[in-house]
Amino acid sequence: MSTTTASTIPGWRRHARSQGSSVVATTVAVLSILAVWQVAVVVGNRVPSPAQSVDRLVSEAAIGELWHNLAISMNRFLLGLVLALVVGTAIGVLMGMSKLADLALSDLNAAALAIPAVIWALLTTMWFGFGWLTSVVTVFLSGLPFVVVNIAKATRAVPADLILMSRAFGVPRAGVLRHIVAPAVAGSTVAAVRFAIMSAWNGLLLAEWFGATSGVGWRSRYWYDANQLDGFFAWVLVFILLLVIADLLVLGPIERYVSRWRTA
Repeated sequence: MSTTTASTIPGWRRHARSQGSSVVATTVAVLSILAVWQVAVVVGNRVPSPAQSVDRLVSEAAIGELWHNLAISMNRFLLGLVLALVVGTAIGVLMGMSKLADLALSDLNAAALAIPAVIWALLTTMWFGFGWLTSVVTVFLSGLPFVVVNIAKATRAVPADLILMSRAFGVPRAGVLRHIVAPAVAGSTVAAVRFAIMSAWNGLLLAEWFGATSGVGWRSRYWYDANQLDGFFAWVLVFILLLVIADLLVLGPIERYVSRWRTA
């Protein structure tokens, strides 16, 4: 009698099993959330049902508010996130390769990690007033420290002997960064993006809540101020769904691609 080990299972079959498990897990999670929501509707006095929230969302789409505000929020979010990734990666690599930079910036970054997104939203609203800059800067400041800490940690994990050897053979600094440091931090970059997205997305909602006249956060506050919980729940649902979809359809496949060598 022969036994089948993980190493003898074809790659496509392992991939299919992994995909099937992910679909099952996602389905169970969605059903659990809907079940808890429905229980809250029965127990609570003013909790809108999923059907009522979806109906309100359909109404928002019909009058043009859904896609308009969603596009505005996504533009602000992507701009702030790209800035956080570029600046955070540069700072993280610098901290990982230079002890002086690490000593100078590590405590500052730790303090930034401890500041909640709501504080950044309030500060940027006072600094910049109502406008797109408030939301973009909040997204940037909310996501930046998570990028820095993950990239710096991954850069420090690169064997120092490997870097010294490459420099001894005359490899320029740009080549070291491209061929040694970049592949080593690729997996951690995905983790950095995931944490940055979660924090920055929350920061976007809060910034638009306090300091904007458009966007998903502003529309959520519009219905909250109107005391219409179905509208408020509908926009919160949009906020959550976008985060979940980005994680499942974008970040998940990228992470599996980057770390595919671990299961090869």
